[in-house]
Amino acid sequence: MTVFTRAERLVCTVDVYGTLGDQMPISHLLTPGEPKSVSGSRRAFMGLGAGALAAGMVGRSAFSARPATASGTLSGRLRTPTTASAGQSPPVPPVLRSRRALQGAPPAQPPALPLSQGATTYDMAQEVAWLDSQHFAVGRWDGSMSIFAFETAQYVGPLMTTVVNSPADEGVQMIMPLPAAAIATSNDDASLSLWASRTGDWADLRLIGTPGYDASLGVATNGALFFAGRPPTLVVGHDSGYITLWSYDPRARTLELIKAVNLQNPTPVNPFNSHVIYGMTPLVVSGPTASVVAGSDDGYVSIVGVPSGNILSQTVFNPLAQRGINSVSALGNKLLVTNCSVGADDYNLWYFSINMSTWGIELIDKANLIIDTQLIQAFNFDTVWGRYTGGPCWFGSTEEGVLWMGTADTAIHVIGYDELNDRAVGAAVAFTGGPGRLAVVMDDLNQFVTGSS
Repeated sequence: MTVFTRAERLVCTVDVYGTLGDQMPISHLLTPGEPKSVSGSRRAFMGLGAGALAAGMVGRSAFSARPATASGTLSGRLRTPTTASAGQSPPVPPVLRSRRALQGAPPAQPPALPLSQGATTYDMAQEVAWLDSQHFAVGRWDGSMSIFAFETAQYVGPLMTTVVNSPADEGVQMIMPLPAAAIATSNDDASLSLWASRTGDWADLRLIGTPGYDASLGVATNGALFFAGRPPTLVVGHDSGYITLWSYDPRARTLELIKAVNLQNPTPVNPFNSHVIYGMTPLVVSGPTASVVAGSDDGYVSIVGVPSGNILSQTVFNPLAQRGINSVSALGNKLLVTNCSVGADDYNLWYFSINMSTWGIELIDKANLIIDTQLIQAFNFDTVWGRYTGGPCWFGSTEEGVLWMGTADTAIHVIGYDELNDRAVGAAVAFTGGPGRLAVVMDDLNQFVTGSS
């Protein structure tokens, strides 16, 4: 029986990965007769250079290139750095920042050349989101957003349909599809970008506005749409630890700011005083109990009513945590929370049940998705609920450059893992149903068919 089929159109070198204990490599779950090794990388196939596709972003929490905001918080996601001023240190990625905190920072070295560090372009993706069942968008750190058509032809990768650049030329950290063929994305510290397609096929995507907000809120890091109230409500997470609620008018394709809500944990679990809201997932999308779950780098799992903005509950996901939350994903009242595990006794995947009456969360199980157990830390960048031929499942991406798959009922069950053959920093992951399709983007663009209808 087919359990996890790789789409016949896949851009990336994929090799069979060895087993670890009783964890089966995902490669072994491919359709019988389907090749388990596809030669040719994305760069070779698409001829990527220093353009919009070669420069980009990385999955959640992978890098930080942002100085402190007015509120003193730091972004844990990679941003396109501005030109460094004389005497300033270059930005430190969160993975390295975390390792330095654990191992002790090396002594500062004087510059070898009389030069000032300029901006850096990162050859990675930061965000991936499905726009419909046929198209997914990839945001990159050079400020570009590329839209791809999912393809099923054997050995052929996703076809690019559109490339646009954010007005601020900063990394695209949020991509949120909206009704009426519109998309809201992050722009800069004080605005969003609003895009629209007249035809609905995304090829004619154009910028139609840059809705503004107070710069102290910081750049948008994620979003969720709710059909609660009229018109619909867009909830946006920010790197300050606040969320904003927006009213979206599909007819006029306009966004109007309703309010901002402070979700900061006064005692962050991380040692960096970071409150970035990396994770956001709808809990109830409509009706009187409409609500959103936000996961913060400061350790808070916050449940907020929509469109009221009332805080229904706030819970530290792990009182002993040394690092904050990278992603959250809800399926019914079951919640997955990811973080960076530190040391052999820590975990990077947490599984909770949400009490829909009290809005409290209760831990069901936890796991550490790691292959090399000698690593001092293991970032779980992005884990989402999905479906395969066997029913509900989850897909996750970790610092070792690995895609994980499993299920969860009364406990977490790991089906297996597969190496992405990409740089080991973690990939952005997005799933869509009808049929089940999975997009996994780091440097390379990977697409999979999961076998669900």
